[in-house]
This record gives sequence, C-alpha cells and structure tokens, in this order.
Amino acid sequence: MNLRRLGPAAVAAAVASIWLAQGGPGAPVASAAPAKSADICPAVTVSCPDSGSEGAAASYGAEVSGGDSAVSPTFNWTVSAGSIESGQGTPAIGVATAGLAGSTITATVDVGGYSRSCSASNSCTMSVARPSRKFAEYVTNDLAPARPVLDRWLAALAAAPEAQGYLIAYGGRSSGPDDAQKAADAATDYTLNVRKVDGARTLSGVGGYRDRPTVELFISAPGAGPPMGTPTVDPKDVKPR
Repeated sequence: MNLRRLGPAAVAAAVASIWLAQGGPGAPVASAAPAKSADICPAVTVSCPDSGSEGAAASYGAEVSGGDSAVSPTFNWTVSAGSIESGQGTPAIGVATAGLAGSTITATVDVGGYSRSCSASNSCTMSVARPSRKFAEYVTNDLAPARPVLDRWLAALAAAPEAQGYLIAYGGRSSGPDDAQKAADAATDYTLNVRKVDGARTLSGVGGYRDRPTVELFISAPGAGPPMGTPTVDPKDVKPR
C-alpha cells in the first residue's frame, strides 16, 4: 500500500488495520475451541485385597469416575496369572487361584468407549498365600468343647511355634441363632482358661450352618491365609428347636 498518496486520516486507518492484523495491542485474542465431550477422559481405579488364599477366588473391582456422561463404558480384563472365572466384560471379576500359592496376580482393566486420546486403564496386584491346613473337626450337639480333640490341636500348635491356629464353629439345622458363637466361645474358654494358651494363637469365628453343630480346627503355616467358612445349609432351612 502506498501511504504517501493517502490523506492523514486514511493513513492512520491503514496503519491501525495493519497493526491489528499483526496482533498488536488491541487485537482480538482467539479463544481455544471447547473440548468435545468425547475428549473428556475418565479416571479409572481398580481395587483388590492385599492377599488371598490359594483356591479361593480373587476379587477385583473397577470404578470409573468423570468422563463423558453419554458414554456407556466397556470393560476388558486381563490377568497376569490364573484365569478369569467370572465377570469378564463387567466392572468386577473373580480370578481362579488354584496352583498359584506364593505368587502374585495382577488384574488390568481397559475401559472402552471414550476418546482414543484417553488413557482409561488401571490395575491392582494381590498375593496368593498357601491355604490353611484342616487339622480336625468335632460335632458338638450340646455346644461343649471336645477336649481330647482340642488337646491334640493345641499340641500340634505348640510343636509349630510359628504357626497360627484357627477355629470355625457352625450351627446345625435345629440350632439357635447364637449357638455357633456359643460353641466357639466354649472352645476358646477351654484353650485360654484351662490350657492357658495365648489367645492370639487360636483365633475363632463362626461359619454359618451345617447339618449338625460342628467345630473345625485349622493350622496355618507362616505365610498361609486364614481358612474360609464352608457352610452346607442355607439359613432359611434352619428350624431352631
């Protein structure tokens, strides 16, 4: 543009136009384009227990927060060991642990449905412990402790000072709602107050119902997980006498 041929006002207007076009002070500032909803990424977390016993299913759960509310997320799980026995394609899975004592299992979930730019994946790792060894069991219709059986159990624990003892009591088909706890308390009272065994070595609990009132005794080597209750009777089928 030849500014010499323009009047003062035209020159000023032309200079201002060039100044603004080149981004000088007063020039309009371009705003960033708003993010598309598909580009809003979610946060994915995966939870699992620190450890579990071999033979018991390992549970993992995924939680998705944030992200585009219009997306219906998909879940694809992979595991470093064992096999997924339930829940593939859902937010929670169960993983078979047979033969994996002493190892770890990492479960990873990839959450789909969001923008490819989103990193919608996470994982969790748990260790698999050896299961507790069942030592003995006894039936106790009157909820009294079977002292000879308990004595043998306590002798085995004394011979293995690093081991942990567990006791699980069950009610029977005609037991009252508190009978299993009463059987557990009676056995614990004998080990604590008669045999004078440290209570921390003989942990007790209740496991539901079986055909007859029963007490199971376990010994867990160092590193082994606690035993799981194995009830055989549905509570709705129990008819207290």
